[in-house]
Amino acid sequence: MAEVAREAGVSKALLHYYFSTRQELVRAAFAHSSDLWDKAVSARLERAPSGAAKVELYLLASIDSSEAFNEQRALWNEVWSSLRVDSELRPLVYDAYRSWMERLVSLIEEGRSDGSVSKDVSAARAGRRLAVFADGLDSMLYLGLTDGRKARGLLRESIEQELGAR
Repeated sequence: MAEVAREAGVSKALLHYYFSTRQELVRAAFAHSSDLWDKAVSARLERAPSGAAKVELYLLASIDSSEAFNEQRALWNEVWSSLRVDSELRPLVYDAYRSWMERLVSLIEEGRSDGSVSKDVSAARAGRRLAVFADGLDSMLYLGLTDGRKARGLLRESIEQELGAR
């Protein structure tokens, strides 16, 4: 809490006025971060030419440490760790993850409609597999077990394989 107050340029007392516990602060930061991430990604997706391109942009944003989203990735990892001790955080994370998955499936369906994704692809199954793959890559990046260039290449290969993209 002291570090957050210092970084925000406010007193620790003021921070405690709004957030009485670390868990409250983490919940608020997570909700704010999720909103920022959604808005930033949505702006990028609007410029993508196809559903398959949107899937790639969407997943790359979730793993790419060079993106403006790197701080959100660090917060997500903190949030995952906090789930063990903060039962009120679990529904927020569940809802955010469910929304992320639904959006991914929707983008795959958009690609099926515009012809950039094979009609034979099940959007729900491909979305689940791609989400698992992206989550695993994100963990590997966070731990330093791979670098961003390799992770982006692996993710693009997985997307192409899953979507039969054209």
